[in-house]
Amino acid sequence: MTDPIAIIGNSGLNIGAIMAADLTLAGEDVRLFLWADQHEVAEQISAAGGLTVVGPASETKSGKTGLATPAVFIGTPREAVSGASLIVMDVTGDDVENRFRDLLPFLSDGQIVHINTHGYWPALRVSAMLREAGKTGVTITEGVTPSIAAGREGATMTPHTLRKNVMVAAFPSDRSEEVRPFMARIFHSFEMARDVIHSNLCSMNFLIHPGMALVNIGYFDRAAEKGEKISFYGTGNTTHAMAMTEALDRERPAVAQHFNLPCPTVAQQVARIYDLPDAPLGELVANVPFYRNMPLLPADVWRNWMRWDVPHAHVPFVLLSEALGETAPLHRGFVDIMDALVGMNSWRDGVTLERLGIAGMTADQIKSFLTHGTK
Repeated sequence: MTDPIAIIGNSGLNIGAIMAADLTLAGEDVRLFLWADQHEVAEQISAAGGLTVVGPASETKSGKTGLATPAVFIGTPREAVSGASLIVMDVTGDDVENRFRDLLPFLSDGQIVHINTHGYWPALRVSAMLREAGKTGVTITEGVTPSIAAGREGATMTPHTLRKNVMVAAFPSDRSEEVRPFMARIFHSFEMARDVIHSNLCSMNFLIHPGMALVNIGYFDRAAEKGEKISFYGTGNTTHAMAMTEALDRERPAVAQHFNLPCPTVAQQVARIYDLPDAPLGELVANVPFYRNMPLLPADVWRNWMRWDVPHAHVPFVLLSEALGETAPLHRGFVDIMDALVGMNSWRDGVTLERLGIAGMTADQIKSFLTHGTK
């Protein structure tokens, strides 16, 4: 029996709960810790005697369905993380620092914490906390998208998508080979990015949301006026939404070149993660089962997504681009437009280079910091 995996939290996409159930069915010793505001989930699991995974089994890492009985903890994470080499956090992009701050006192050097969210630069956002706590022996990993997501009715889980070939990065990156076998325990398939610049330049929400959100605001407004729901990836997949997505995408390679990084297009990223043959972007989006089978969503869902994406992905991209002497006018304009529409101040409240610990650094200095974790 391998050492336990501790899963911390369960967000609205039920990543924590489905991972706990799926990995238990795969034979792992899983501990699921739920925060105070998630106790209802713990109560439902207790009442049902565990978590039941229903089909399709093809969307699980274990390839199984049925009743799973991970150990469930509430209170503090101390017992859940004790003795666990691998800890997985299910946390939304706007809550990374708050949740990690609460977890930090219970971490020990040698542990790996995988922040299983949609990009948003999580490793660098928490790295200063580790330095200040004297726990730089803790390794942080992140992916361009979560490994899995699911619907949940009480303690019954319906897996929606098992993502494949996910790009994963370690901080510091000179521990990448050390973390590889641990990532194999939680991902169907993955590849190690060179570092967390590489992963964040390729994070999926950063790439796929903005064009459809911006071009379809009129559609969203009309649906809201009628009390209707929307098909973000269906009806929202229009010719000009894809054109805007690809125009934004063309601002990334200049930044990637400063770090000698490959920069797959958004279409290549979608094809790889969802295991599809290469095709035009609009065709790919139409053929992704996760997108195609997604139920209709509230008409204002795009506003919630922009509250995650804009301050935590687009702002740091623009600031990094400009610090390197490049321009990202479409991304800068996108931030300004979404701030006006959603009522945010992302340049003030978003993720800055100071928060990432890389302000004032050259590209070579950033690469060294990301490799070794020291300045």
